[in-house]
Amino acid sequence: MRGTDGPGQIKWRKLGGQSCLPPLELGPAKEAFCSLSSDGNYAIKEDDPMLEKLLIQMDGMPLAIVLIARHARELALKNLMEMWNIQKTAVLKRIGGQDNRLTSVEVSIELTLNIVREKLSTTGLDLLRLVAFLPSGIPDWLENVPKMLGSLPDTTMQVLTLKKSCLIYEANAETLKMLTPIAEYVLKVSDITENHEKQIWEFYESFIDTLFENQIDADIKLRLHISNIFKILNIQIEKSFETSHMNLLTQLQNYSQYFPSLVPLVEKYLGWQSQMSLGDQTELMFLQEDMLTFMGEYQKSIAIINNVEKLHQHQINQGTSDLEVINSSSSISINHTMEQTQAKCYKRLGMISSYQNDYKGSQCKIQQAMDIYKRIGNMNGVAQCLEHLGEISQLLGQYEEAKSLLKQAKNQFEEIGDRMGAAWCLLRLGIISYMLGPYGEAKTILEQAKKELEEIGDRLGAAQCLKSLGDISRMLAQCEEAKIMLEEAKKQFEDIGDRLGAAQCLQSLGDIRQMLGQYEEAKVMLQQAKEQLEEIGDRVGVAHCLHCLGKIEYKQECFNEARLNVEKAKEYYEDMGILNWVANCIHILDQIQEASAVHTQPHSIEVETLQEANPHLAVEGQRDSADVESQESCGCCQIV
Repeated sequence: MRGTDGPGQIKWRKLGGQSCLPPLELGPAKEAFCSLSSDGNYAIKEDDPMLEKLLIQMDGMPLAIVLIARHARELALKNLMEMWNIQKTAVLKRIGGQDNRLTSVEVSIELTLNIVREKLSTTGLDLLRLVAFLPSGIPDWLENVPKMLGSLPDTTMQVLTLKKSCLIYEANAETLKMLTPIAEYVLKVSDITENHEKQIWEFYESFIDTLFENQIDADIKLRLHISNIFKILNIQIEKSFETSHMNLLTQLQNYSQYFPSLVPLVEKYLGWQSQMSLGDQTELMFLQEDMLTFMGEYQKSIAIINNVEKLHQHQINQGTSDLEVINSSSSISINHTMEQTQAKCYKRLGMISSYQNDYKGSQCKIQQAMDIYKRIGNMNGVAQCLEHLGEISQLLGQYEEAKSLLKQAKNQFEEIGDRMGAAWCLLRLGIISYMLGPYGEAKTILEQAKKELEEIGDRLGAAQCLKSLGDISRMLAQCEEAKIMLEEAKKQFEDIGDRLGAAQCLQSLGDIRQMLGQYEEAKVMLQQAKEQLEEIGDRVGVAHCLHCLGKIEYKQECFNEARLNVEKAKEYYEDMGILNWVANCIHILDQIQEASAVHTQPHSIEVETLQEANPHLAVEGQRDSADVESQESCGCCQIV
């Protein structure tokens, strides 16, 4: 049966509600796949990441899953994925015998197409190709289909015809979608025209231009369309050089959750650099560096900054001194001198050095940048450098100096009308107040900063405030309240693609489990946090997790494991020059040795007074959790 209506006048019970036979969810799809391929040459586990990637491409289509699972009896998942990427639906058939609707996805789809083609007008055929082409489908189709194809009288009826044939279906947000195997086959036999590509591009240009009037609404709408935007933008960049492509790339830079897909597009657009002005090249290179730094790709970021310096040095050698670049803080194109560009490079290199725990190098670079900004009268640049120097002083435990620098920066941001800069300074002052106590004052400052950042639409800053407020509740032993805040902050960090923030929340959640005596659960969380921090390159965060794991294992009388973890933590602290924590590790190792030698109950590990412990914190611009003092608070207790 092909369609949504049963034969005759009988009232049939429909599987999947009012639509056609529903696609399988990922869990049941994995079970079916593993069951069908279980007697093959390869042992396949349901948690294999490659299996998930392959089944996502099958999009829950039962016949496609059955046929690809049969191939998995003789071919490795990696080989199947490569075959799918090249051959698409041609792979989805049974080997041997004559192809029919039960042994070939292409035959099955073609049979449905043959039945429905005679009912489709030109509008219907165009609509079929359009839905197949757009990976996100067409959200809010009643409004957006006419904008993409033009206002045609039979559009709605053609949509209903295609829905009844089950070639397309309607998902959430009134989105017309097509299962991936069907879409691949439709595009194989009837690809979209250049004219339609142009219409789609024009639609999304207009869509982006009007998107950002309401930031919260923009997030929701963008998420529904983002795969379509990336696909059509990629096609347009490959075809020609247009400034409109750059405009769209820069408009998307505020959505960090999309950086992994945005970075390759910026790289591709830079392939047209021979046709760009020096200013456009510099703006895009700084945009690329911002995203890579956020993603923890520090060496790639440094290479890009070095290339900016070389690019401008080349212009100087050619006698060019007045260079046009984009001011990253205002996104307005203005004339800059080489000094201003050099100041930006110094500041960016300084920030990366701080993320890598090289605080002296960071201070040196940022001071160089600030000196240039002062000389040329760029007060926004001066305020940013003061803010960053305040962060570094905070990381080094120099709290009074940090407070002074951050207050100066906040005042300057307020004078020039930069609400976001001032709000971030307030956030950092709240964190310092939290470290020094009392918590009531810190909580008031952080709540004020959170309110400001939410009004501005800075999701990252608001998430940092929420995490810090959660840590305050944790230090006050308000564990349930702390868990709710930290879990919500972790979700927000994950939504915006901030891996470090999410990992630090996981670490704090592990600390809470340890405080509650839930040692096994705490160890799992801290181990996961450690692995994530290792991937990011947060060495102090890794050392902190090892330190905490060692102390938990000491409590559990697992002395060998405790010794190994604390020794590893000690090595990290030695490499970074955090000497007070080296001494702390030595003290713990002595106690482990004593307890192990006498084979008795280890000395009690008492929780330090919560009011004396300091939180493990990091904020934007502090991509590494290297606050020497803050490490004392993992919630893990001190050995006394």
